[in-house]
Amino acid sequence: MPQINLLDVAEKYNSIQNIWDENDKWHLKTKAMIAQFIKNSLKIIGDYGSKKILNAGSAGYSYGLEEKNIVHIDIAQKKIQHIQNSLVASIEEIPLPDASFELIICVGSVLNYCDPIKVMDEFRRVLKPSGHLILEFENSYTFELIGKQGFNRKAAFVETFYNGYKEKLWFFSESFIKDLANLHLFRILSKDKCHILSPLIYRLFKNETVASKFTSFDKICSHLPVLNNFSSNVIYLMRK
Repeated sequence: MPQINLLDVAEKYNSIQNIWDENDKWHLKTKAMIAQFIKNSLKIIGDYGSKKILNAGSAGYSYGLEEKNIVHIDIAQKKIQHIQNSLVASIEEIPLPDASFELIICVGSVLNYCDPIKVMDEFRRVLKPSGHLILEFENSYTFELIGKQGFNRKAAFVETFYNGYKEKLWFFSESFIKDLANLHLFRILSKDKCHILSPLIYRLFKNETVASKFTSFDKICSHLPVLNNFSSNVIYLMRK
């Protein structure tokens, strides 16, 4: 099983000035989906202002949440060094006590650099009973991989792209993540998807900016049979 060197990942993200680059239209669409989903999820959770939150792999972003209750954890030290409540560590081994948090947010495809079994073990451990988890990941049931060996695999180590550069990540199937959720006694409350048609357009034209415009069809596609199974990004709200 190929391993991603987290030291290399840390060095990469430490060197990036702006992870959500304004010129990277593809990932800005992903960011917008994440931000809206978090906003909607907080309405479901309720009274989040008093909850202690773990922002796992945060890169220093808080998605509009108040900092007073957030602990940021990331392997890229430069991204969180300006934040008082922060910790440089891997989410595979979180150096914090059991039942420390009432909400965990893990977005930006952080999971795709990690061993998801170790991560889910840690999330269950540090999350309080009845706590919530917002988890986003790269999905293997995507037009980006269709016709390739990794398509719809539980776990596939594949080459993808980030802001014009190529990188290798783990892609996971929804069924695999759902099985992990069930195994760790998490119940999925809601979900959303991003980049349904856009990966197909990207494969045709190799242009992230052009392809990203097709995310405007995501809501329609999510209600259409067959098409609603596809997406490059999936996000869940879960409850322990």
